[in-house]
Amino acid sequence: AVQTLHGTDLRTAAEKRTANFQAPNESERFWLQVAAEVGVSVNSTPPPVVLAPGGGGSTAAPGNATGVKVAASSTVARPIVAVATEAVRKRIKANGVYLSPLPPSWADSDVKLLASPYGTVEAVKIEKLPDGQTGAYIDYLKESAASSALGGLDGLSLMGARMRCVMQEETEPPKPTRQFVIYIDELATPSRPEVQPKLDDHELFVTDIPRKSRSEHGVLVWASNLGDVDDVMLVRDPAQRSAGKAYVRFRSHGDALKALKGLTNSTDGSKQAWWSESERALRGTRGPYGIDVLRRLAGEGGVRLKEIRQAHGAVSLALRTDADDASGADTSGRPTGNTAGHRVRFVVQCESISQADLCRVALSAELAKVHEAYIREVCGSLVLRGFPASWSEKSLKFVFASFGGLSSVALEEEQSIGLAAEVAPAVRLAYVKLRNEPAMEKAVSNLHQTKVGDGDLVEECVVSCRRLHPQAWSDGTFCVAVFIDQLAMNRRPQEAGAGPEDRELFVQNLPLQDMNRQQLQEYFEGFGEVEDLHLITHMFSAEPTGEGYVRFRQHRDAQRCIEALTPSNPHEAEPMDLAGSWSESERALQRKSNSYRFNLIAELVGADGSGLERLKQEAKLKGLWVLAESLQQKDRGAPPASGRQLHFVGRIQDEANVWLFRELLERALEATHTKITDRIEKRKRKAEAAALVGGSLKADVAGSFSTPTAGIPVAPGGVPATETAALPPPEAGANNGRASGWHPGGSGGPPAHSWPGPPPYWAGWRPPPGGGPPEMGPGGAGYEGYPFPGPGGSQAAPGGYPPPPGAAGPWHRPPMSTTQGGKATVFE
Repeated sequence: AVQTLHGTDLRTAAEKRTANFQAPNESERFWLQVAAEVGVSVNSTPPPVVLAPGGGGSTAAPGNATGVKVAASSTVARPIVAVATEAVRKRIKANGVYLSPLPPSWADSDVKLLASPYGTVEAVKIEKLPDGQTGAYIDYLKESAASSALGGLDGLSLMGARMRCVMQEETEPPKPTRQFVIYIDELATPSRPEVQPKLDDHELFVTDIPRKSRSEHGVLVWASNLGDVDDVMLVRDPAQRSAGKAYVRFRSHGDALKALKGLTNSTDGSKQAWWSESERALRGTRGPYGIDVLRRLAGEGGVRLKEIRQAHGAVSLALRTDADDASGADTSGRPTGNTAGHRVRFVVQCESISQADLCRVALSAELAKVHEAYIREVCGSLVLRGFPASWSEKSLKFVFASFGGLSSVALEEEQSIGLAAEVAPAVRLAYVKLRNEPAMEKAVSNLHQTKVGDGDLVEECVVSCRRLHPQAWSDGTFCVAVFIDQLAMNRRPQEAGAGPEDRELFVQNLPLQDMNRQQLQEYFEGFGEVEDLHLITHMFSAEPTGEGYVRFRQHRDAQRCIEALTPSNPHEAEPMDLAGSWSESERALQRKSNSYRFNLIAELVGADGSGLERLKQEAKLKGLWVLAESLQQKDRGAPPASGRQLHFVGRIQDEANVWLFRELLERALEATHTKITDRIEKRKRKAEAAALVGGSLKADVAGSFSTPTAGIPVAPGGVPATETAALPPPEAGANNGRASGWHPGGSGGPPAHSWPGPPPYWAGWRPPPGGGPPEMGPGGAGYEGYPFPGPGGSQAAPGGYPPPPGAAGPWHRPPMSTTQGGKATVFE
């Protein structure tokens, strides 16, 4: 078919005569070629489809005259996403003609005899046609001879058959070309939006690498100073020299985040590294942009690459994602859901570097369109899943009409990840933005997991409607952070006042509509030097909620601030007034040195983490972490902290579990506060009992040393017995001047008049000065310094020792007082 039809002159006889039988132009010839010969794959495996990560695919035409072809693989590791190649170029062979049909019996000599009248014949090649006829390729020595033969032989009748003579075609010799590799992160992206990375993004693209580190090993050693490195890929220029750029993949998101901060200039904000655009593009709709980046860059069926190639004269332009080097050869082809080792790059085959630069500029413009699409279609939108293929933009507008209508709609297709991508069909999703943004909450609550559609204009189905979460993982789970002070604290111990180390306040109802962060800082600095101001953001919109923490450098400044924020009459306070309270986060992080004298974190987490694990199971979380700046985090998979204060971070699959998570946290905190209150009450009772015992002891001692009154003896020398008098030298076993009651001990024992032995808590016995106890027989002198009853009556109190309390008459046994508050008095 190609030999018979390709190159056939489509002009009429009149048109040929008008052109003086000159050879036809390309537009005047019939074009037909074998697909494989022009670089178009027809029977490729898998079948040629346009399939980008996270996006679906539809079978495309195997090829056309432009030489566009596309290939597919899994959602992440497709070796070649799209290729735009220049068709095999043909040109007219100026000195050759093709003549057919000829008699089957003719030989080369017969053809040469027929063609010789028009010029010297160089070569003749006869071929058999499928219909049994014969054709011949005739090459002349001169181009003018071939032109004369074309005019003389075309249309000539030979043995009853009308012959056709056309100019031969030959393949145009290829021009010398070079291959240039352009990584997606090398494209100029001034419009790159500030978008939160996925919490499982690990890769950075680093520039301006120190010269001494511009090798694979050098980059690995240099980057290891920033965090634990998993993989390094050096970017090279066309001469295979290091370009001072590299992809660095860290072992955890936290390590990558730490490295990114370390490579950002704190003075002017300039960056030496940023999150890998390649890793984001490979995730497709599951990436931070939420859209199929590769499909938008290549265009449907690779049409955009074709346009760029043609516009700038490149031989080919391919978009590749395999893990091979820059040679362009496909060595991957393995379906995988892991993006490690795979980088998005454009391979340009062209004659000069200027053509490659023009392709680079055009590709940068396409990437800028992707960024604009994210801002216009995705950022701040609702995500709808689960609707059938019959739904269109019109159907979506019908569903959201009751919520104020839509301002924008974007339809995408999301592929499964991992091995499921090979068998699971693509899932359609839609990003919708409401004209009335406050209605988003109502739309989510009314539509999520709800049957919608009227069954007539809109097919009925159960849809999933969620907000786009700024902090999420690529598997669809998202991060929710709850600061401890955001929880309801109805049982917070009020008896425990602020400690001298408390310097942080939790503030609510911040006037963010009237003041920015700088103005808030200046307001709080009116009370004293502010060390830190942290504003809590909303879990979905990432906008400030009106709550935050302010930390002063001095306790007295924080005290002045909280006094100013506490109304004198609580009943006159408005619900939206600026309010403050002592930070529960600060007290929790102080452990047992806080004003509670109780470790909140240990109680909430449990000694072996059982409390945290139980909370995780009850709240149906995929992960749960307790984070703060001063807490060491051992889990590499933990999300970054949302602030320096204590907060709980849950990895949640369904939004319905957000409030369950918060409710369970409040219950756990309430139980902890109840336990703290019980301990404070117990301490209070103990303190009161100790104070009561101490009061009795002080009263007894004061009675012994009070001003002399009637009935109290006076020591020799006129010194009242209640005042200090000169004491004799202490004797062995004496009391050594302690102003206390009788301390039995030493060699003596208790008086023989039925004085009971000392209680066991009196430790050792020490007798008063003068030795052991008196003999109670006739004429007994009694204990030195104390009157004891005997036949001779009461004895005086020599030596300046006061008599026992209340001893106005004869000595008798000290009174046995009742116990006070469960503790014995001094006499017991």
